[in-house]
Amino acid sequence: MRRAENVLVVETSELTIEVASRYEAGDILCSPQRCAGVTYLLSIGDVQDELPVGYDNVNRKLRLLVADVVTELGATEQDIQQIITLARELRSATGRVLIHCEAGVSRSSAAALIMYACWLGPGREREAMMRVLAQRPIAMPNPRMVEFADRLLDRKGRLVEVLYQREPW
Repeated sequence: MRRAENVLVVETSELTIEVASRYEAGDILCSPQRCAGVTYLLSIGDVQDELPVGYDNVNRKLRLLVADVVTELGATEQDIQQIITLARELRSATGRVLIHCEAGVSRSSAAALIMYACWLGPGREREAMMRVLAQRPIAMPNPRMVEFADRLLDRKGRLVEVLYQREPW
């Protein structure tokens, strides 16, 4: 794990995840040096949210239009299935996955938690959450997104459970 200009980077074997706000993502995407290692961009925003500056500087990307709410106006099961599919596709990739939402707190940290849960496998949900919190201590993964992932990944409530375990890790 290392810190890169207000963005914590957690490294898995050969792939790293950066969770960022839209503004932080723009800084990364507009820096030739920092953008060079971005293998994939997962951009999450509401319909009225602007794209980060430099959005077109990454060829491989997915844009999800997801409101930061926990009602039926928020993420859909299909949105979460796209994150799971992406995690599985990137499992053996190298480089960095940049995940951003507007503030870098709820939707992007939920996406990171889902990706870690996919990569680490069943029974390691707590470790997945620890990795997210190591990146962003203020992370508050969107519960609706995590609930869908818990069901789609057949985690039997274990992924949702880690959202509410805020004791010292």
